[in-house]
Amino acid sequence: MAKQEARGLRAVLWASVVFSGLGIFVSGYLVTKRFTGGSLACTRWAQCDVVNNSVYSQIFGVPVSVIGLAGYLLLLALALAALLAQGRIRFRLLLLGLLLSLGGVGFSIYLTYLEIYVIEALCAWCVASAVVIALLLIANGLAVWRSYPVDDKAGTRL
Repeated sequence: MAKQEARGLRAVLWASVVFSGLGIFVSGYLVTKRFTGGSLACTRWAQCDVVNNSVYSQIFGVPVSVIGLAGYLLLLALALAALLAQGRIRFRLLLLGLLLSLGGVGFSIYLTYLEIYVIEALCAWCVASAVVIALLLIANGLAVWRSYPVDDKAGTRL
């Protein structure tokens, strides 16, 4: 049973690595376009450049895409470190990843609210990032749940 649980945890951790990589791709593209100029590749229904050039695309002069890239890089580092760690250290790394992804989901909800109700334009890349961070929250939640310390005597989760 323990080997099967460990395999399940490793699969969830690798899912976190993949989702973090997708987030790095999306936010990295937005950062690149932000600093090099040019229009974003976008769908017909979205207005990516309107959103990416709005007053809300920066916080204290830092582009939101840079904040997203930093968050995804940190989530990737935590997932990779958790793959190598064991015991309490692994659990703490996973818990930190869960908290960071929860904050990312909250931030994405706020930004999506701004897109819909204030800017009145949607960005397909921003929607993709919101989906990725939601998937990361789910994966990190599963990882924390699967790695929660077990009472060895009773065989139950503490």
